[in-house]
Amino acid sequence: MAEAFATEIAKSLLGKLGSFAVQEFRLACGLQDDLARLEERLKAINAVLSDAEKQQSKNERIRLWLHMLRKVFYDAEDVLDEIECETLQRQVVKTKGSTSRKVQHFFTSSNRIAFRLRMGHNIKKIIERLAEISALKSDFNLSEQAIDCSHVLHEETGMNRSFDSFSGLIRRDEDKERIINLLIPPFKVGDAHPRVLPIVGMGGLGKTSLAKSVGDAEIVERHFQLKMEVCVSDDFSLKQVIQKIIKSATGERCADLDEGELQKKLEEILNGRKYLLLLDDVWNEDAKKWLLLKPVLSKGADGSKIIVTTRSQRVAEIMGTVPAYNLSHLGKEDCLLLFCKCAFKEGQMALYPNLIGIGKEIVAKCKQVPLAVINLGTQLYGKIDETEWKSVRDSEKWEEEGDVILPALKISYQRLPTHLKRCFLYCSVFPKDYQFGDCILVQFWMAHGLILQSANPNENLEDVGLRYVRELISRCFFQDYEDCIVIAYFKMHDLIHDLAASLAQNEFSIISSQNHQISESSRHLSVLDSNSFFHQTLNKFSNEFDHVRSIVFADSIAGPTCKTDFEKCLSGFKYLRSLELMDPSEFEVFPERIGALKHLRYLYLVVNTEMKRLPKSIFKLPNLQALVAAGEGLEELPEDVRHMISLRFLLLFTQQKRLPEGGIGCLECLQTLFIVWCENLENLCEDMQGLKSLRKLVIGGCDSLIFLP
Repeated sequence: MAEAFATEIAKSLLGKLGSFAVQEFRLACGLQDDLARLEERLKAINAVLSDAEKQQSKNERIRLWLHMLRKVFYDAEDVLDEIECETLQRQVVKTKGSTSRKVQHFFTSSNRIAFRLRMGHNIKKIIERLAEISALKSDFNLSEQAIDCSHVLHEETGMNRSFDSFSGLIRRDEDKERIINLLIPPFKVGDAHPRVLPIVGMGGLGKTSLAKSVGDAEIVERHFQLKMEVCVSDDFSLKQVIQKIIKSATGERCADLDEGELQKKLEEILNGRKYLLLLDDVWNEDAKKWLLLKPVLSKGADGSKIIVTTRSQRVAEIMGTVPAYNLSHLGKEDCLLLFCKCAFKEGQMALYPNLIGIGKEIVAKCKQVPLAVINLGTQLYGKIDETEWKSVRDSEKWEEEGDVILPALKISYQRLPTHLKRCFLYCSVFPKDYQFGDCILVQFWMAHGLILQSANPNENLEDVGLRYVRELISRCFFQDYEDCIVIAYFKMHDLIHDLAASLAQNEFSIISSQNHQISESSRHLSVLDSNSFFHQTLNKFSNEFDHVRSIVFADSIAGPTCKTDFEKCLSGFKYLRSLELMDPSEFEVFPERIGALKHLRYLYLVVNTEMKRLPKSIFKLPNLQALVAAGEGLEELPEDVRHMISLRFLLLFTQQKRLPEGGIGCLECLQTLFIVWCENLENLCEDMQGLKSLRKLVIGGCDSLIFLP
């Protein structure tokens, strides 16, 4: 990452050292002295970290020193997590019992001694490495500062403020009218079919918002029989693009179909229907790929239209059948008005003419790009101190070379509190156009220790995490916000995603059909093309997987060897904290090897229609805090779920008529339970009252339900 975040990780480590599990292990295994030395060393280093992080941008040696520290801190986290796992597993055997001889054998005295010796050796190695690195700090003349272990927001912007609140203020009425006039004229003999209109402009001008507003216009809605929207983004895979178009048209994922079957299905959907398709954020400059997709799209009725948004004139030349619509920058007066709407509370603008003067200078540096104007305006919302405004105007980031908009976005990022910076950067592991759910994203952050408990005893981790989400939305790091009462959905603008990916590049790797490599420092993987990952990355870089902590599969795991490939993958990720399979995979039985991932805290998978049950090994994961098992295939959720003593969040689909006793009702830590689209479910389990920590119960789409306990 661009920043080491050493202070935040050190706080997390000190918290782990004080946890009940580590304290119990410390006493039981005679490692009091070693763990006390580790704690003492951490506190001594932590005292100077704040000063070091302030100086790192101007001192390369300090920056490298912090990154060395971060690596040791991560290894220390792994050791302490091993101890917590051991303690939790013993707790499961003690309180819940175990029918597995293997599990019982694991906790024999000989194994306990071996584990204690191994942990003692690892802790001593960590202490030695910390001592070596700590000795270097005297070279930097760092000052000690008081340690602040608080980790929550003390200030919130109004939730009614978001990017979507302001994007409607961008005055593009003339552009909208012109584009509509290009779309609705009747089809004439000799017209291209389908007609493709590219909208071209630099990032942040509002191409996507404009295209969507065109599609939502009443006259356009009436003109077309079918409307579809697809974000194409960087990796133009014919199969994935067709899958996305089908999903937009029908809601079906079609992960189990091959490319030929997908093409046939899309042709059937489009056949004889006049459609409007938005292909958003297209980067592909390979004409061959477009020529493979175009014949499928020609199956629609005459008069069908495609809008393509892109930053590339070359893409417009390849795909366009009419001259491109070049989107201009926003007018200067409109930019200033937009900025003031974002920065001032209603009715306060006239009270601060001095700030408006500074605001004009900030807007001038935004080069008439709406996204930059909105982003910086929201950072200054409610701030009336001139110093704050001048710090934005005079930031050294304006002098950096590159895209006009990146300096503005980097300034916005710089102004985030440290804990929000980490949460924001971790979002880059998800693909562009990913639809986040607020409570699920919070669970992902919790899995990586990004949220620490509030000092307020009435506020739990989920509450704090939702505050983080609201703050990032109000600062316009998320957009397309949709409140569905029990869950809120939102997305990242592609440029905001680019910012997060660029700042997090040392630790986050994206595997696509164009890129198969990961770096030695990679701890988070986003797999856009699973075929490339399994058959190229996995073989070449297997030695780099030991430290990977999260992996997101953005496409279906498919092919004749997919189950074997996935099992091989699981065996390499020893310290994995989160695993997400966004699309249904082709294997009928989920690999039992998932049970070896004892550090796993977050598991999100979409189950295919052939997968009837989850492997029992999943329910032996002592650290698992969040389980999302979405899909239509699961016949049952077995009683073994009671072993998941750390589970706080459960979203399940099941074909059962009745939830079994001694299962879900035994989950004493469960905070949130979603029971959705369980069409056969008639009764919940009688022992639901055992859910002592439950704060949120959502039941939806369970039309057969006749009895609540």
